[in-house]
Amino acid sequence: MRADTDDVAFRLLLSLGELWDGLERADIDPTARGLHLTQEFLGGYTRYSAGPGSHRRLVVEWNESSRHLRVLRCLDWPGFEATISATVAAVRVEARAKGLIDVVDRAFLKACQEPLPARRTVLPLAMAEATASVVGAQHV
Repeated sequence: MRADTDDVAFRLLLSLGELWDGLERADIDPTARGLHLTQEFLGGYTRYSAGPGSHRRLVVEWNESSRHLRVLRCLDWPGFEATISATVAAVRVEARAKGLIDVVDRAFLKACQEPLPARRTVLPLAMAEATASVVGAQHV
C-alpha cells in the first residue's frame, strides 16, 4: 500500500473518508467489509486514520485546497486494495438501495480521475515504522 495521491485505491480511501459520516447517517455500514476509518478536522487539514479492524495502519493528513498530503504512519497492510474494493462495492449496493447512488458514485468517480499535482511529506516516524516493518518481515 502506498499513501500517495497517484494510487487510485488510496484516493478511493480518501473519498470513503469524505463520505463516511453521511453513510453512517444514511444507515449504510462502511465497516461491513473490514475497513475502519476515523477522521479529525484540524483546521485546513483532515486527518484520516484507517486500518483493518481497529488497528490503524495508515494515518495521513490531507489539505484539499493546498493539495498537501502528510503521511504520519504507513504500515504494511496486506489486502489493502481488496479491502477498499470490497468496501466500495458494498457501499454502492447499499447506496443504490437507499436512492443515494448518485452522491456516492460522484465521489468515487472523482477519485478515479487523473489526480492533480500534490505535495507529499512523509514524517520521519512514518519512515522509521515502514523501514522497521520491512526489516522485520525480512527476518521472519
